[in-house]
Order: sequence, then structure tokens, then C-alpha cells
Amino acid sequence: MPVKAVRKPIRKGAARRSSSAGGRILTTHVGSLVRPPRLREFLAAERDGQRYDDDAFQACLHDSVAEVVEKQAEIGLDIVNDGEYGKTISWSRYVLRRLSGFEQRGRSETGMPAAVVGRDRREFAEFYADYDRSQGFSGMSGWVLTGPIRYTGHAELQRDMENFKAAAAGAKVTDLFMAAVAPASVAPDRKDQYYKSDED
Repeated sequence: MPVKAVRKPIRKGAARRSSSAGGRILTTHVGSLVRPPRLREFLAAERDGQRYDDDAFQACLHDSVAEVVEKQAEIGLDIVNDGEYGKTISWSRYVLRRLSGFEQRGRSETGMPAAVVGRDRREFAEFYADYDRSQGFSGMSGWVLTGPIRYTGHAELQRDMENFKAAAAGAKVTDLFMAAVAPASVAPDRKDQYYKSDED
């Protein structure tokens, strides 16, 4: 994948705090945090191709990232992220908006594709049905590969890094991380109508 995780070096002062704590195990979390309602409205509009005020969206995204970084520091996490707030669709499908070659056809409103439905989603189907709707995770299937795959999301990636750096500038944390989706998770239900073989 052309996208790599971006990581900020541990600041010396923070490293000393860890050492003075007697080798305390640093705390972090995995992934995509729940978006605030106002941000979800913008992300849903962007996902669905609806018109919205881009300046208002950018301001909302900037402020939302600042708030989620502050919250993570406030509860005592040592290694924090940006909540993955700049990623539309979901923690994994966002990259389809940053790659050429993919089209969505035959969109379903049933949430996650069957290929990524694990035991938790089977056992707590009612919860996830409500959660997916509330977070805008419906309509995520039906992706078809129709052209060459190239990375086109440089501007969005730069924006996400700048928002995160600004949010973390005054945060009392040890380290930062940004996640990137693994290739196998990009579109597990995809239909390849372009490449002739895996070698292509």
C-alpha cells in the first residue's frame, strides 16, 4: 500500500516520565473512535455525494480532532491518535476515496460486507445494526475494481496529518500514531474487472 503509518518520535521529556514511573507499561488503544454528531453529518454528506459547506466541514474536522486528542490525554492514555476522524465511510473503506480504480455498484444498506462479519457481529447483530446506521457504516458493499489502482489521496492525508499535529502540539502524551488500513481489508467483497491476475 502507498499509505504508511505516520509516527512522531517520543519526546525526551515524556520518555523520562515513563522511566521515573518505574517502567510503567504505556497505554494506548486501537483505532477508530466514535465521531461526534456534527462531524458525522458532514461525513455522511461527503460519502453520499451531497452538497455541504466545505469550510464548515474543515473547521468541524479540525476542532473534532483537537477535542478527541485532548480527551485521550485527559483520561490518561500515553499514545494517542486522531480518532481516525478524517476517514470517510469507515476505518477501512475510507481509502477507496483515496485510490483510483474503484467504483461502487449495487450498494446495499445492510452495513458491513459478509467477508468482514465476525463472531461479534453475528452474536450482537441487533447492536451492530443500530451502531452501523448511527455511524454511517451502511451502504459499504458493492465495490468493483474497474481501472488501475493508484493513490490519489495526498491532499486528504496531508490535511489529516496537519490537524493531528496541531491537536497534539500541547498535549501531555508520550507518543502519537496514525493508522492505515491493511490491503486485505480495503474491499474484501470487491469484484476485479480490470486486472487479469494477481501478478498484474
